[in-house]
Amino acid sequence: MNKIAVITNNINEAKNICQEIDAYLLPLKDLSINYQNTFNINEIKDIKTLNKEIFVIINKNIHNNELSLLEKNLLEIEKLNINGIIFYDIAIVNLKKKLHLKTPLVWHQEHLTTNYGTINYWYEKGVTYTYLSSELTKREIDEIKENTNAKLFVNIFGYIPMFTSKRNLVNNYLETFNLESKNQTTIKKEGKTYKINDTKLGTTVYSDYILNATDVDFSNIDYLVFNANFISDVKKILKDYKEKKENNYPKETGFLYKETIYKVK
Repeated sequence: MNKIAVITNNINEAKNICQEIDAYLLPLKDLSINYQNTFNINEIKDIKTLNKEIFVIINKNIHNNELSLLEKNLLEIEKLNINGIIFYDIAIVNLKKKLHLKTPLVWHQEHLTTNYGTINYWYEKGVTYTYLSSELTKREIDEIKENTNAKLFVNIFGYIPMFTSKRNLVNNYLETFNLESKNQTTIKKEGKTYKINDTKLGTTVYSDYILNATDVDFSNIDYLVFNANFISDVKKILKDYKEKKENNYPKETGFLYKETIYKVK
């Protein structure tokens, strides 16, 4: 039986949706990207009192001058006895050995978590979970599940990060042309509107659509992820899902039924 996991925006929302979910995915302050909001250690402690599974997200490239901050946070997380750390930078795998940490790891290198060969490699290294890329088809997800013992996370609802730059693209543009900041949250291109988030850690651009694959059969997947970034009515969406009702958003399956093949001309 699969579990419902939510990337939540704040503590109040976390408490409000508590009865609808099984796990929280919580981006860690200063060490995570692609998220509208993040959580510090004390806030994570607060959410842990809700007695749900907790996975802390640390998904930015770690620079040398951030290693001491990373080690400090990993040791604090270890004390919390949570269910896992969702990681991007493999420094975390090495630090887990160095610091003798027991907290399980979730491999989440976004565009790279696409095949069971690499998933099994990390599984043999002690990484017991993988968060699959949103660019996979349903057929590929099923194939991976059949060929790995790793527990899997799959996105089924929410905006999908398309790319991230460590540069502040919006703010740099405004400064270059002496333009007044308008707290821009969208960008338009070729008739489509994309969410954009510019923070001190860089700029993320999100899909022009909300992934809404809640009616796709993922009964074989361990964790189904709802991303609440930019979504105001996530509790209703979760209730509709539990009650097997259609939500009010357009059906959008992203790449689940689209082969993504690129050829060099």
